[in-house]
Amino acid sequence: MITVELELHQRVRAVVLSDLAAFDKRREVLRLVQEALETAGTFYRSRDTRAFFFDRVDRRLLDLEQQPFQYLLSTVSGLSATETIFKFVADRLQAEAHRAAPLVDIHTLAHWDPATGRLMISDGGGGLWVHEEGDEWRSAHNGDGGLFLTDADATPWIPEFGANGHSLQWFLDGFLFGDGDDLSRQDQQTLLLMFLLQQFFPARRRTRVVPALLGPQGSGKTTGQRRTGHLLIGPRFDVTALHRDREDAFVAAVTNRTVCAIDNADSRVNWLPDALATYATGTRYRMRRLYTTNDEVSYEPRAVLMLSSRDPQFNRPDVAERLLPFRFERPTRYEPEGPLFDALAARRGAIWGQLLLRLGQIADGLAETPCPRLQFRMADFATFGWAVSRISTGDATEWERLLGRLERAQAEFASDGDGLVEALRVLLEREGSIGPIAIADFFKRAAQVAEEEHLPFPRNAIGFGKKLSSMRRVLEVELAVRLHEQRGLGRRRTVTLTPKPTRAGEGRDGREGVSETVSKSRTEP
Repeated sequence: MITVELELHQRVRAVVLSDLAAFDKRREVLRLVQEALETAGTFYRSRDTRAFFFDRVDRRLLDLEQQPFQYLLSTVSGLSATETIFKFVADRLQAEAHRAAPLVDIHTLAHWDPATGRLMISDGGGGLWVHEEGDEWRSAHNGDGGLFLTDADATPWIPEFGANGHSLQWFLDGFLFGDGDDLSRQDQQTLLLMFLLQQFFPARRRTRVVPALLGPQGSGKTTGQRRTGHLLIGPRFDVTALHRDREDAFVAAVTNRTVCAIDNADSRVNWLPDALATYATGTRYRMRRLYTTNDEVSYEPRAVLMLSSRDPQFNRPDVAERLLPFRFERPTRYEPEGPLFDALAARRGAIWGQLLLRLGQIADGLAETPCPRLQFRMADFATFGWAVSRISTGDATEWERLLGRLERAQAEFASDGDGLVEALRVLLEREGSIGPIAIADFFKRAAQVAEEEHLPFPRNAIGFGKKLSSMRRVLEVELAVRLHEQRGLGRRRTVTLTPKPTRAGEGRDGREGVSETVSKSRTEP
């Protein structure tokens, strides 16, 4: 390869120093560089309008607009990025790739094909681990059956299939989850494991839940994020700070990295709730290309996203429904991070070995396991966990109960410090039920309670009505009520809040329950 590069450098130099016109010089250098690159790799374009070069030596995909490809181009051509000819060559390569390169699917971390049952997982470098339905895991190269975009900081892993069978549980035990009113420490471990397992089945994860690590200072939230990143990426992984005026940096992170962990998201950032909702729904980020007036580009979210906070300001109800609220607590004693991550590095292969065995079992049974309709906002996560529970234990009843507890935890997170919820709680405690009552009259009664209790509250009836609608599900879960709305003459809006009847087997909020919804769906044609 070095001999080829030196030979190309000499040929490029000869062209640059020749008597050719500048117009022809640039195109001759382009031809030489293009031939060399097409000998060493292949150009591709993705469905979100990005162009890549696949290096067949290192088995890595390089985005043509990013520095790693610029460095490769400079190394191959012998040109500096500051030279005019270099800029011409880079621009023409990008244009040609966007126009004529093969259109392919670019994967991150893993790809599962429901039709064949094949599961492919990137090792973070130039390798893959492949599981065919009913077969053993085998190693392969990136590009053999699938193209994977890898993280520049990733350190490849090798699974240890015959290692200690408790390594995965050891990994989960390292998170300092506390026992909460709704989710126990074991509940949170189960949810975290299910979240990790779902990342390897993108076809069953078109919408994404976002872990939110919540707790006081010193409760291990940052360490928990690093722990996840060190497992999936390697020891060079680290968390990312959140900048109030840098939404573009957030978009760049979640569309290029394999894992993005945002630390200390405590300040109010106006764009963050919308960005989290966009990420969770799997929608492409559409933005104006830098330094242009009307040129739009789109990027697909690729990263596994998680964030931590001591004082979360992103608990908007529609966002809360998309989060996994993990509650951390301060330990009785502290240990230095060095030995903790050294121990993780030593067990990384064993943890991956257990993960692959678990994932292979899931892949073998997932396509044949039904997807019931569940009463849970993030249906992809709910149905995936239901299917995994059925595959692993033959029974998903406990998972259904856990979803009910998770929904209550989400509602509690969304209502934390909310004056509307607390004012209505006081009214319900006094009166048992409310309404039917017109919105204007309802606002006056609730506002009086809020003033008495010194609670933040909407300023007028219009704002009160809008918030009542946006927080409907939170109110029903958190206050254990049913909220009915009616429109009368002149579209006059009235509402009624009545306590939910409590029946045997229901949780503390009296909700109908996920399990009832599941049992109904099984009998439907």
